[in-house]
Amino acid sequence: MYETISAVMQQQFCTGQPLDTPKPSSHAVAGWRAVHQLLEQPPIFSDPLALRILDAAKADLMNKLNLHKDPLSTAMRVAIAVRSRLTEDERAKSLQAGATQYVILGAGLDTYAYRSECQNEHVFEVDLPATQAAKLARLRQLGINPSCPVSYVACNFEENTLEECLLMAGFDKTQKTFVSWLGVVPYLDNLAINNTLRWAASCVAGSTLTFDYIVTPEKLSEMEQLALKLLSVQLAKGGEPLKSFFDPSLLAQQLINSGFSSIEDIGPEYLNNRYLIQREDRLRVGNVTRMFKAVV
Repeated sequence: MYETISAVMQQQFCTGQPLDTPKPSSHAVAGWRAVHQLLEQPPIFSDPLALRILDAAKADLMNKLNLHKDPLSTAMRVAIAVRSRLTEDERAKSLQAGATQYVILGAGLDTYAYRSECQNEHVFEVDLPATQAAKLARLRQLGINPSCPVSYVACNFEENTLEECLLMAGFDKTQKTFVSWLGVVPYLDNLAINNTLRWAASCVAGSTLTFDYIVTPEKLSEMEQLALKLLSVQLAKGGEPLKSFFDPSLLAQQLINSGFSSIEDIGPEYLNNRYLIQREDRLRVGNVTRMFKAVV
């Protein structure tokens, strides 16, 4: 069992194309989003640019498509799709409520700013300098242009001050803002997480943060613990060790202490009922990762 799961994990982070990003996980996530467009019908999360933005790696992904039909691979892919769907659904609600600024923390190869149908929003894509440079080069090469105003904010959460980086890019602290923070928290230390939460909570009233996190292993089943252990090993090999895990109740208190007025702990039951309950393929998300929605 250990060897089988380990092999599946390794396959998810391998590609026949040289990576143009210092973060293998960002490439893997982009691959999962792309494969989801092909294997789950109808898709939980629709992204017409997911395959195109992979560029040369798209052919490699297509050649290995059968490998992604493994149950573990499917589970990881569906978790990515569901978190993306919930975040963009909440983004749409916040936009209607007047949050015209959208900050994407750890943007990676996210394609929202190139699919948006709203000209009145301003997207701020935040990521490591090298990741930003690689993405911009790829966008230029592929001729993919933003469909709304977008600013690229180079920032290392553990080394730079997020607010200063955003303000330099034109972020307006007086405007209501929606913030997404997907696939980032597990890679950060507690200081960087606390600083980011406090920044988000300092935004104007009505601003919203959505993010995902990994549940502390003691709260997981034996099989979930095994999968998490092997995922950690694979990520560490790529230079991205997991650093943070949370008890949901303790994290909820941390959010309140940071200054949010209301929070919503979003677990598998809620996500399955909202997005998957009526699907004929019986897809479900597990409890390794959960989400929070926090409102200022």
